[in-house]
Amino acid sequence: MRVVEGTISPATGVLGLLASPIPQDDKLGEALRALEPAALAALLDRIAFHRIDGLAYRAVSRLPQRDLDPWLRSALKRRAQRFAAATLSQALALAEVLEELDRSGIPVVVMRGVETVETVYGEPSLRPFEDHDLLILPEDEPRARQALERLRFAGQSRTLFRRGGVLLDLHTDPLGAGRRPTRQAAFPVSVPDLLARATRGRVAGAPALILQPEDSLLLLAIHLVKHSFDRLIRIADLSHFVFHRRGVLDWSVLGRRAESCGAAKLLGWGLQAAGILGIGVRAIDRPATEAAGALERHLMARALALRPLPWSGEILMMLAARRLGTRMRFLLDAFWPAGEVKPHRWNRTKALPRRVFDLAVSGTRQAAARRRAR
Repeated sequence: MRVVEGTISPATGVLGLLASPIPQDDKLGEALRALEPAALAALLDRIAFHRIDGLAYRAVSRLPQRDLDPWLRSALKRRAQRFAAATLSQALALAEVLEELDRSGIPVVVMRGVETVETVYGEPSLRPFEDHDLLILPEDEPRARQALERLRFAGQSRTLFRRGGVLLDLHTDPLGAGRRPTRQAAFPVSVPDLLARATRGRVAGAPALILQPEDSLLLLAIHLVKHSFDRLIRIADLSHFVFHRRGVLDWSVLGRRAESCGAAKLLGWGLQAAGILGIGVRAIDRPATEAAGALERHLMARALALRPLPWSGEILMMLAARRLGTRMRFLLDAFWPAGEVKPHRWNRTKALPRRVFDLAVSGTRQAAARRRAR
C-alpha cells in the first residue's frame, strides 16, 4: 500500500482547496480572485456549514494580500481565534477529567476531539468539536460515572454528562452500539483489544491511552460513513490523518483488522472520500468500490460530490454487513432503536410511527441545510 498525492476533486471547488492537507496556494488564489464580491458571503456560509473555518484561515493566510478580499480574511481570522479559544478551554476541562479517571485506575481513550487536534492538525484553531468522546471498558462504566459525579458533572442520559459548557460522551463501544445494538453485531470492534494494543501517552497534557494508528484510522473511517459524509471536516480528518501518519501506518495490519470486524467496505469508502482532498491510497480502497452495487455507487457518488443523501451512512452500513439477517436487523434497528425504548415488543412497535416521522423531518432539514450551503 502507498499514499500518493493526487488531484483535488473538482466537485469540491474552493472548499477542497481550503481543506486539503496539501497546500494549493496557486489554484486557491486564482479561484478566489475569480469570485464576485457578492459570492463571498455565500462562500463563508459554506465554510461554516462544513466547519472548515480554521483550515480555511490557515490556507488563505498563506496568500498574498492581493488575492483575497480583506473582509473574508478578517472574518475567517475571527472564527479561527474563537475556535482556538474554545479548544484551549475545553482541553483544560478534559485534562481534569482524565486526571480523575487516572487516579481511579480507569484506562481511557479520547476519540477524536482534542486528540485529533493535537495529533492530526497540531493547531487548536483548525478543528472545532462539540463534545468529548471517551472510550472505556464496559466493566469500568460504574466507576467512571462516579468519577464524573465527583467532578460535578450531571448526567444528561446514560452516557452523556454535562458541566457548564463541557459535554462528555462516555462510550463503552466505539460505534454507538448502546443506542443501536446492531452496529456492534454487524461490525464487532473489540474494545478490550483496542485498549490492550493502545499505549500510554498524554492528551491535553493528562494521562490517556493512545490508539495504534491503524485502529485510529479505521475508527475515523467508520465514523465518517456513520455520519453520512455530512460535513467536509470529517473527510478532512481522514485525509489529514492519512497524509500526516503515512510513514507509520501498517496497511496490511489495517486491512486485517478491518476485515476481522467486517468493516473493510467502510474503510474503503472512507479512503475513497479522503481522495477528493488529494490524498489517494492505492490497492486498499479499490476492492471495496469495485464490488459495490448500483445503490452503493449512487450513494458514494453523491457523497464524493459533497451532496450526500440523508441517512446514506445508515444504508451503506446496512449493505456492508456480511449476512442478510444482520442487514435486516440493522434496518429494523434504524426504525426501532432498541437503546431508546423499553425492551417490551409492544413498546418498540408503538415507537415506529413516531420514529418514521422523526426520520422524515430530520432528513428534510438536513437536505434543506445542505441546499442553503451550496
